[in-house]
Amino acid sequence: MHRACALRHGLWSMVYGLLACSVFAVPAFAALKFSTDGRPVAFGMMRLGEEKILQQSGTYHNQITCSSTDGQPWYLKVNVLQPLTTGAETIPLEQFGWWLTSTTGRGTAAHPNMFTPFSLVPDTVYLSSTNEASGTAVTFQFRYQLKIPERQVSGVYSTTIRFTLTELL
Repeated sequence: MHRACALRHGLWSMVYGLLACSVFAVPAFAALKFSTDGRPVAFGMMRLGEEKILQQSGTYHNQITCSSTDGQPWYLKVNVLQPLTTGAETIPLEQFGWWLTSTTGRGTAAHPNMFTPFSLVPDTVYLSSTNEASGTAVTFQFRYQLKIPERQVSGVYSTTIRFTLTELL
């Protein structure tokens, strides 16, 4: 059984690469904390067949920080709410990926050292270690990759990326 606070909806809205964080009020019972550096993700104009990797701060593009003070292990997941779309056109999910380039935590990264395609189903990014369940802040740094298929219809494509921070009961 899982318990998650409202902040698990650390909802990132993306408009063709523009990533912004919406933070909701945390209920009193919540011991989970989630924050972001707020750096926008903008792939900008791209050509057919082009691939772009966003990493504007050396090895990463943006970072988020998570913690829990409830004494329970927690995990971070990521997914998109729908594929990148413009009207009826879609860029296949396997063309759009994320990479956890580093973390300050000692837990388990689910997909180390690789780009992972976004999915409509939440995909585990990280499972905390036992000592991270007592308020230790863990920072995560991400890169993003987008490949435009050779026959993709032009347009301004958008989706919503959701990071979910959930505590195990």
